[in-house]
Amino acid sequence: MKSLIVFGIASLLLCSTIARAEPLGRTFVGDFIGNDATTENYLSIAGDYDRSENSESLYLEKTISPNSSFSIFIGYQRFEQEEESTSSSNFELAYKRVLIRIPSHEFVFTINPGLELPLGNRSAGSESHARAGFDLLFQKGFGELPDFLRILRPFGVEGDWGWQSKVTGARDDLTTADLELEYSLHYLDQNVAVGAVPRALRDITPNLDFDYAQYLSAHRNSSQPNFDLTPAIAWLNATYEVNLGVQVAVNRAASGSGAVAFVWLLGVSFDQLVPALGWMPFH
Repeated sequence: MKSLIVFGIASLLLCSTIARAEPLGRTFVGDFIGNDATTENYLSIAGDYDRSENSESLYLEKTISPNSSFSIFIGYQRFEQEEESTSSSNFELAYKRVLIRIPSHEFVFTINPGLELPLGNRSAGSESHARAGFDLLFQKGFGELPDFLRILRPFGVEGDWGWQSKVTGARDDLTTADLELEYSLHYLDQNVAVGAVPRALRDITPNLDFDYAQYLSAHRNSSQPNFDLTPAIAWLNATYEVNLGVQVAVNRAASGSGAVAFVWLLGVSFDQLVPALGWMPFH
């Protein structure tokens, strides 16, 4: 009997060790257009508002295989230019392909080429030429950190670097970069301190986003780099996402349209609501 008890305790300890070695997955926040390194069935609307401009956008992504997807992005912007109200709108088609995926290190690296088409009225300030380019995106979780650093395991980092240029007309290159640090309370509750986070807070993920944008060869846009910092709080689970933040201009070039802007995003993984929509033509 005593040997059976010892065997039972050892089995429980072994099972516990295995459970800790295989943590439940995390959900990354992504940026404020809904785009991240993961291929997914996702729909979002987002926008921003400050004293001189505001914009809205729609992002729709559909997987075609476990490692690739197509997406469309539609954006509309209204802003003040030389004390006159102008507007612009655009439509972008993109293809996302995962190049590297290492689940044991929660790492994904993706390329996302795309073509952007202007939709607005040129006389109202809209872009007049199509643009083509690509983004390189990554995301990394820290679930593999040793036990004495387990409080840091809920941290995640993701970001991208992008380049875009006009297809026709005078050369006008745009380069952008984004780096985001986030801390998942859901991951903390499920894998680090089980049951320690109140239920009302478990889906909260504070995040801090740093953005860079610069025209490298523009004929009418400022060539000075724009730097913005966006502290935000996201509520998200496997199906829904709500992300609210305040974008703060870090340098003078970024404050041209306002030193502070309110940014928001509402998103849904639509295949979680209707599983049939997760169908993929290629496997």
